[in-house]
Amino acid sequence: MKILFVNPSLRPKAPHRYLPVGLGYVVTAVKLAGFSFDILDIDAADHTDDQVEAALMRGRYDVIAVGSIVTHYRWVHWLIHTAKRHNPGATVIVGNSVGSSIPEILFHATPVDVVVLGEGDITTVEVLEALRDGRPLGAMAEPPTPVPHDNGPYPACLKGVGVPGIVFRDPQGRILHNGRRAAVKAVDDLPWPDWDLFDVETYLRRARGTVHETVNRYPLEEARVMPVNTARGCVFKCTFCHYVFWHDPYRHRSADSVIAEIRHLNKKYGANYINFWDELSFHKLAPAEKFLDALDAADLGIHYTAAVRSDLLGQPDTPYEDRLRVAKKFARTGCVSLGFSLESGNDEILEAMNKRVNAAYFREQVRVLREAGVVCSTSVVVGYPQETPETLADTFRMCEETKVYPSVGYLLPLPATGMWKHALENGHITDPHQFLIDVTERQDLVMNMTSMADDQFQGEVKQGLSHLNEVLNCQLDESTLIRTGGYQKHGRNQKAEVFRQRNAADTLNFANMTGAV
Repeated sequence: MKILFVNPSLRPKAPHRYLPVGLGYVVTAVKLAGFSFDILDIDAADHTDDQVEAALMRGRYDVIAVGSIVTHYRWVHWLIHTAKRHNPGATVIVGNSVGSSIPEILFHATPVDVVVLGEGDITTVEVLEALRDGRPLGAMAEPPTPVPHDNGPYPACLKGVGVPGIVFRDPQGRILHNGRRAAVKAVDDLPWPDWDLFDVETYLRRARGTVHETVNRYPLEEARVMPVNTARGCVFKCTFCHYVFWHDPYRHRSADSVIAEIRHLNKKYGANYINFWDELSFHKLAPAEKFLDALDAADLGIHYTAAVRSDLLGQPDTPYEDRLRVAKKFARTGCVSLGFSLESGNDEILEAMNKRVNAAYFREQVRVLREAGVVCSTSVVVGYPQETPETLADTFRMCEETKVYPSVGYLLPLPATGMWKHALENGHITDPHQFLIDVTERQDLVMNMTSMADDQFQGEVKQGLSHLNEVLNCQLDESTLIRTGGYQKHGRNQKAEVFRQRNAADTLNFANMTGAV
C-alpha cells in the first residue's frame, strides 16, 4: 500500500517556516505501526501547486492524507479534487480543523473518503490498518439515524459503528459518522515526533528569523528553533476560536516528559530556542510555577516562548508578589516572550467572546511581565456585532496605556464556533462552502457583522493603529499597520519599554496547526 502524507504551506511567501507538530505526531505513530510512506512537504520545499499536481501524477498512491486549519479550505478543496483526478482509486483522508469542523461540507463539495475527527495519532493508524487488511471502516447503525450538525443546509451524516473518530463514505455512497474517539489521557506516553522524517535543517534555518532579539544565552545567529507540544486542547471555548482538540479535555504533559524531549532535541539537533507549541501552555499559577521550578533545576540553557492566559499573571485576586515571583521565574528559565490575547479592551465584547477575563487583567499581566523583564506578545480581534467606534477606542486605549502594539485581525466566524452559528442564524453566511472558499486571513475584512459600514469600520481600525504606531514609535508604514511583517520588522526600532508583537505564521494562532491529520 503506497501512502502519501501532504504538509501544506499556509503562507507560501512567508520567509519563515515551522516544523509541522501535528503531522509530526501522526506520521511518527504511523511509522511505529510499521507503515512506510512518502511525505510531500510543500512548506519546506516551497512547491507550487503545479509541482504538487505533478507529484500526484507521478506517485500513483493508494492513500493520500492531508490536514490543515479550516481557513485553508480552498486549497484543501483543490488538493482533494486534484488527488482524485490523478489517483482515482486512492483513499483520500483529511484531518485537523478543516476536517473535524466541517465534514458535512467536505463530503458535499469534494470526493473525500475519510475525515479524521480530533486527535489523529491512533485514528489514522487504525484507518490505515483497516485499508491494508481489506476490512470495512464501519457500517451504518440501525435504524438509520442522522447526526445533527451546525454547518448549514447540507445533508446530515448517518450514525455509524466501526473505527472511532472518523466520518467516511461507505461503498454505497452513504456518509457515516462513527462518533468521536475518546481523547488520549496519558499524553506523556505518546511518542515524540520523529523529526528525521522531515528536512530539519531547512526548518531550522528558516525559523531563525522568528527569534526574539532579547536572547542572551548565546549569539542570536546561533539560535536553533524547534517546537515542543506541552499540552493538548484548551480549558476555554472562546466564541471565535476553533482548534482540533475542541471536544477533548485539556491535558498537560508532565515537566519530566517535556524536559526530556527538550534534552533530546538539544542533543540531536542542537535546539536551544523552544516554541511551546500549544493552544495554551499554562493556565494556572501553581502548576506553572511547579513546571518552572523543574525547568530551572534542569538548567538546559535554552530560551523559549509560550502561550498563556491573561489571568495567569494578571488576576488581581492573586497577590502581586506571588504573580511577580512566577513572572521572574519565567525570565530566569529563559522565557523571552509570553503570548496572551487582549482580544478587546471592552468587557462587554470580552463577555461575548466567552473569554472569562476582564480587560484589566491584561493591564496587570503586562505590568508584572514588564517588571520581570519578559516581552509580551498579544493579539486583538475586532468586528464583533457589538463593536462600535467607542469599543474600538477602548481596545486601542488599552494598547496605548500598556505600550503594546498588537497583532490585529478582523473577526472570522469559523465553523464549530459560536460566531459561526451566529453568522448562519443571522444570514451573514448563506452558502458555507462559498464563504470558506472566499476566506483569506484575519488581516482581511472578509465579513462585517458590525453596524458600521465597511469604510467606517476599517477607517476606525486604521486610525487607531496609526495613532499607536506614532506614539509607540513602531515606524510602520500605512501598508503594514495590520500586516506588520513580523516581530523584527517593527520591534527593532521601538523603545526598550515597549512590548512587541509578531504576527503568527498562519491564519489565526500558530497552535491551531497542532492537530494536523
